[in-house]
Amino acid sequence: MKNVRFLLVFLLLISVSAFAQNHFYYHTISIEEIEKSLPSRPVSVGFDIDDTAFFSTPGFHYAFTNTDGPNGTNKYGDSPLKNDLFWKDMSGEFDKFSLPKESARKVIEMHKKRGDKIYFISARPPVKNEITSELARHHFSLPANSPKAIFSGRTSKGVFIKKYGISLFYGDSDSDISEANEVGVRAIRFLRSPLSNNKTKYHPGMHGEAVLEASEN
Repeated sequence: MKNVRFLLVFLLLISVSAFAQNHFYYHTISIEEIEKSLPSRPVSVGFDIDDTAFFSTPGFHYAFTNTDGPNGTNKYGDSPLKNDLFWKDMSGEFDKFSLPKESARKVIEMHKKRGDKIYFISARPPVKNEITSELARHHFSLPANSPKAIFSGRTSKGVFIKKYGISLFYGDSDSDISEANEVGVRAIRFLRSPLSNNKTKYHPGMHGEAVLEASEN
């Protein structure tokens, strides 16, 4: 009986340890609190695109599940995210099916009222004839001369965050937070929608960052 009890306690400790390694405690922040923390003068802010500004799972879902290739195979092969054709389709067509997140809309409205300059920076590879920039302007009611979306590809987003003088960056992935922090810029985490099929590294609170409340929607 003692051995069984010891085994159960041991297994429980392992489970708690495994959970702790993959889940971090974090504090949430409201849009009002973000606004109060900003300087009175306008600043430049940046937003990641997928799972931050937009719920773009529809395009990615097609990438992984389509049977439009030869003999009912996936037209993008076994590794769609490594196929240039997918990224051309995603940024040039499928973003028509991406939905702007309501939480992003509210944050952007706050920044617009302050007169802040808004950038969108995605880790997607750059493609010709992308429609993402125009859709972002349309959905978030941004001026026609707003900066085009930046597609960083394999380059750290930190390079562009620094280049354009961005002082606050919003993103959902671990790398969004770490790459902003690496260039000394504050980052705020967006939560992913429960329906997102994004499997990239995602541990809210991992870097001690604040998480925007209700940002999964």
